[in-house]
Amino acid sequence: MAHLRFLIPALPPGTPPGTLFLTGEHRGWISNPEGWTFDQSGEGAMLDAELAAGTLLSVKVRLQLPDGHILEEGDAWGGRAPAHTVTVQEQGGVVTLNLEGWQDDREGKGRPSQSRPPRMEWNLTAPWGEQTVRLWWPEGHDGRDLPLLVMHDGQNVFDEVPSFSGQSWRAADAAQARAEAGYPCLIAALSVNAERSRRYVPFAFRLNEFKPGADEYLDWIETGLLPALEDAFGPVPPECRALAGSSFGGLVTLYGGLRRPDVFGTLGVFSPAIWPDDFALLRWMEGRAAPHMRVWLDMGDHEAHTVAEAAEVVHLTHELGAGLQPRVAQVQVTIAEGHWHDEAAWAARFPAFLTWWLSGLASAHSAAQ
Repeated sequence: MAHLRFLIPALPPGTPPGTLFLTGEHRGWISNPEGWTFDQSGEGAMLDAELAAGTLLSVKVRLQLPDGHILEEGDAWGGRAPAHTVTVQEQGGVVTLNLEGWQDDREGKGRPSQSRPPRMEWNLTAPWGEQTVRLWWPEGHDGRDLPLLVMHDGQNVFDEVPSFSGQSWRAADAAQARAEAGYPCLIAALSVNAERSRRYVPFAFRLNEFKPGADEYLDWIETGLLPALEDAFGPVPPECRALAGSSFGGLVTLYGGLRRPDVFGTLGVFSPAIWPDDFALLRWMEGRAAPHMRVWLDMGDHEAHTVAEAAEVVHLTHELGAGLQPRVAQVQVTIAEGHWHDEAAWAARFPAFLTWWLSGLASAHSAAQ
């Protein structure tokens, strides 16, 4: 076991009295302070803990108020903040936790954006109610007749203001750079709410209450979203359309592409969470093929609870790529060193995906001429 000291140099101004404690992946994100309580001293606090070397920690600080209510650390605008990530070394060490604030009813409103927002938003009718579509196209274009990228988790795609944890993919920044290099595209990002596990997972499991909704979601993309985009921006042939997402969004991307291989020509499968229903996707893939499909498949090497488990995830990603190889036209597998399962990692890999997708379209167009 390794000895770690978690150090909070200073509590956010206005922190109410209560019991500070640490939670995270290693505790199943429970809100019980027992055994993980900080000792407060002066402006800060400290917690000593023993953890197994090789643990990949994703942690946050919470505060239990005297009435039992729980506050979680947030950003300076009362919104969610990304987790602190730590790889536990054999020699242990000090982990400094800088807290900006606590989540409150402001919910991040007023948080400044550091990346390009979408150009417009639609609210389209869907079987589950209104579906927000966040749209972006490059400067100097009207968005018409461009290759189309449809992305899941649209609240995290562009700017940080509506994002889940104050981080975004910075997709418009990356796409604008590609446009300036001669590879423009149109991006349609679909926001999602608390029904994410139902909408993105096509197999029954606990988090979607054994009522999967991915087929309904994918049907709507085909029969609702794509026609609306065509009316507004002109037709885009299937080979020039891409679908992309991360985690469960990566799962629904791969499932959707293989389910209807005539709708999209390229899939961006980022850190796919393929474990629901005992890896049902792998069984479902048997007998499926998309001979004209190009697939980007990636994973970080820190996407698990331990270093050993992360290595197994990387191995499974390679196996998934090998399993896809005979079913599609091309598979590009990327393993990113030091990347965790978060928006910062996906933002770092997104520009390479865009380059691979759009340059591949250009190469195919040149070869056809």
